[in-house]
Amino acid sequence: MKILYVTSRVPYPPHKGDQLIAYEQIKILGKRHDLYLVSFVNNKEDIPLAKAELGPYCKDIHFIYENKFSLSRVFKTLYNFKPLQVNLFTSNKNKEKMRILLNKINPDIVHLQTIRIAELFKSIKIPKVIDMIDAISLNMKRRAENESILFKQVISLESYLVKEYEQKVIRNFDEVLLVSEKDKSSLENNEKITINPNGTYITKDFLARYKDVKKEEAIVFHGNMQYYPNVEAVLFFVKQIWPQINKKYPGFKFYIVGKDPVKKIQKLNGMNNIVVTGFVEEIGEYLSKAMIGVYPLQSGTGMQNKILEALACGLPTVATPLALQGFPTISPNDVAIAHNKEETIKMIERLIDNEVIRNKYSKLGQQFIFNHYSWDKNVTNLEKIWSKAMEREGVKSISEVVNSSQLNVSN
Repeated sequence: MKILYVTSRVPYPPHKGDQLIAYEQIKILGKRHDLYLVSFVNNKEDIPLAKAELGPYCKDIHFIYENKFSLSRVFKTLYNFKPLQVNLFTSNKNKEKMRILLNKINPDIVHLQTIRIAELFKSIKIPKVIDMIDAISLNMKRRAENESILFKQVISLESYLVKEYEQKVIRNFDEVLLVSEKDKSSLENNEKITINPNGTYITKDFLARYKDVKKEEAIVFHGNMQYYPNVEAVLFFVKQIWPQINKKYPGFKFYIVGKDPVKKIQKLNGMNNIVVTGFVEEIGEYLSKAMIGVYPLQSGTGMQNKILEALACGLPTVATPLALQGFPTISPNDVAIAHNKEETIKMIERLIDNEVIRNKYSKLGQQFIFNHYSWDKNVTNLEKIWSKAMEREGVKSISEVVNSSQLNVSN
């Protein structure tokens, strides 16, 4: 089957959640279908590396260079009332590029990632599916609650515009994907919306690389350190929790691991046994050598890949309910759930003091992830959703297209 797979960011390197989803899906889909990738890129230096990594899985790749900041597109929001992040990707030039590609490839289905590029495909009549990943309006609403007065107004307005636009996207596309039920409940509860949880690239074979890594007296938080909810969570931990842990356990380090730490995070490096690493090639090393993972998220939406990765590595983990919203069946036996500052401190102290409890969380948390989450499951669900979209449009399902192709080849 021919698939046009379109992303608003280049899937490789997979530094952010949407990039990771695309990268892992493409590696599997490319073995099953004829995959044509279109990605927007704002740094041309990313193109050679991405082409080398993704090329083996794609029939063809088209990179569209896009300088995200365009004053004229920013002003569009003042009169078309579409979100700023949508207007930044929308232009007649980009619409024409998509029209040409659609005519050239003639795909059986179009798969888009994020609402940012939905406007470019609003009018096409072939089956189309959008992976919204999470409810951006909910994410921005939560962020606005903790911003200064000026930014609160700006972000609240964008959140409102996004909310309105998300509903239009749901109506316009054949099928819509999200990664968590919490995000779905914040939107129109529509039969088109399907929850398709992420998988994890961390397997037992992956972990075998780190079997000789020695445990340290260390607590770790990892994630993209430009992402506001991650920054907020780390600052909350450092100000409210770490002073007590550091005083009681002076030999412990706190690792903040992740790409592009903002200045507020960079300044923490070297203070009170805090280590800010910046980008690391292999997160598995830090998740394997740390004694505890802590993820006290106060805002954010969707499914947290950092939780998937920590638990898959067998890392005893302390997390807030919000950080776990993408894991509806997870239990207090799998992860230490902390609702507030006091519970977080209590859970960390308990894990530090009791090796038996650490081992229990390590085993059960890892087992939970391996039993429920994989990219194979994710892609199989995706193919079922594509079939539903094709049936909505009255065209052949995936299985019929594949069988028809095989019949034509044999003839």
